[in-house]
Amino acid sequence: MKKILNTAIVGMGRAGGFHLTSMKVIDGFNLKYAVDPDWDKLDSITLPSDTIKLTSIDQVLADPDVDAIIVSSPTEYHYDYIIKSLNAGKHVFTEKPLGHGLAEVKECFDTAKSNNKALHLGFMRRFDKNFIALKNNLPSIDQLRMVKTSSRDNPKPSYEYLATSGKIFHDMLIHDFDTMLFLLGVKAPKTINVLAKAYDDKIAAMDDYDTVLVTMQFDDGLIYTIDTSRTSVYGYDQRIEVFGSAGMITADNELDNSLSIYTKDGIKQSPTRYSFPQRYKNAYLGELEHFEQSIRNGELWNVTKEEAVLSHLIADAGYVSAREGRIVNFKSEYLS
Repeated sequence: MKKILNTAIVGMGRAGGFHLTSMKVIDGFNLKYAVDPDWDKLDSITLPSDTIKLTSIDQVLADPDVDAIIVSSPTEYHYDYIIKSLNAGKHVFTEKPLGHGLAEVKECFDTAKSNNKALHLGFMRRFDKNFIALKNNLPSIDQLRMVKTSSRDNPKPSYEYLATSGKIFHDMLIHDFDTMLFLLGVKAPKTINVLAKAYDDKIAAMDDYDTVLVTMQFDDGLIYTIDTSRTSVYGYDQRIEVFGSAGMITADNELDNSLSIYTKDGIKQSPTRYSFPQRYKNAYLGELEHFEQSIRNGELWNVTKEEAVLSHLIADAGYVSAREGRIVNFKSEYLS
């Protein structure tokens, strides 16, 4: 019989709720603690009957029976919780970002390595069946020449969330940059050019954007574009098209069903999945299943330090390109 992994979720907001749902169906986890500073929120959540509610992480860190901690708190607290958890001898699964700057990102990985504890990042697209299938079939189209990604959110996040999210490049586009590394391997672009606009005045006041187009080119000529928006009225829009010398591969939106209705008024189809929790429900489950298996197998990463650093730098460079209105020579400015 395998050992049950005693676990705590720190932060019972939106992401914490996703992980709570997944943990209820994964064989191998026991949710010993649920932590959130808002006691009313804790009381409103349906937890396993033996889960202990806390408003501070201190008791969790001091409990020698806790094997793993899932960090899903607001962004500003990630780094502190990650470092404290790793140094307390706990495996960590965390939502992005790891920290506010490159030094904190590197320190998280170095601390995990020195303590020989798993550090997994919540890049759920790596566990999406559509993107896995796309990646596995890339050799069939030979030389890759162009990749086009659409990544449009729905519904628009709250202004309260956006104010502390780390801005669109590190909060939203970071998923697209990580997906790029997942598909291509650890491959740095030569140049990055960004066009960006904040149509929402409240987002503009945060010195942030809600609509962004990123164009990257690599040394071998590959062109990789990402268009993203904080809001998409027709549903969560997540598509990838890869064009190669021997053909094309696409991963399209998932629909609630495949029904199409043809009448004199036109063609009606099922809408796309309304929001990313629906679109990636199975991927959220898959990433926690992998975390549980990795703890048992001694695998420390689902995303390597090199990948995390590179995606962070690409996000930094994208913001600079948008703010300064210029092409960033990524390799010479960020990797030299």
